[in-house]
Amino acid sequence: MAVLQVYAEVGEDGGCLLFTSDPPGLLCRGQNVAGALAAGSSEASQLRHFLAECDCLGLLKDQWSPVETPQIDIIETISRRGVVANGNTRATFRRDLEPVIPNELPGFLTILEHLRDTLWTLKGRIPLDAYDFRSLPRRMTIGEQLKHIAACDRWYLSRFWTDLPRLRNSTDVWDRLALNRNLALERLGNLTAEERAAVRTADREVWTPRKLFRRFMYHERFHRDTIVRDLELFRSGR
Repeated sequence: MAVLQVYAEVGEDGGCLLFTSDPPGLLCRGQNVAGALAAGSSEASQLRHFLAECDCLGLLKDQWSPVETPQIDIIETISRRGVVANGNTRATFRRDLEPVIPNELPGFLTILEHLRDTLWTLKGRIPLDAYDFRSLPRRMTIGEQLKHIAACDRWYLSRFWTDLPRLRNSTDVWDRLALNRNLALERLGNLTAEERAAVRTADREVWTPRKLFRRFMYHERFHRDTIVRDLELFRSGR
């Protein structure tokens, strides 16, 4: 049986995120470890489908066929105070500290490009009046989520580089998404040998290129899914 290795970030007050590293990203979430693992099988199937879409199945350390379900093994757990949830993750796993090797980069960059391409398919599907739609009082609107994705592209890079160039001002969220993602692809696609092995700290959190890729991939996929969900709610009149 194929094995999918995952890394668990667990909150002492609840919440669990299960991350993958081959390829980097998020597998699933739950109220606790058991809840996250219960969702693992269906999420593993979606992960395989996504990787097949962008011809990146080779990034899986242990591959499985479309009709199989891999065994999910937690190989490292980091527990921390508070609640662990989407938008509240700080863990740095041992795997994050391993240098990115050159032959991994093409696949990682392909995934980033594919994620942004799938986000762009939503542009023609979002009516103008849907940008201000908020599914729940404390949730971001669809427009705010798009702005958040664009801003986080640059924020993630700023955790590792302090010399990011100033980009031209733009009030169009789709233009900002393009500008910041192009900057991310340029920086991550041209990592020097020294940078691929570097470990840096920002606001008392450790960052490495491998962790950057993990967080980029997790963040984009999560918010695209929430935007799709909110767009369906908007259309249904809820």
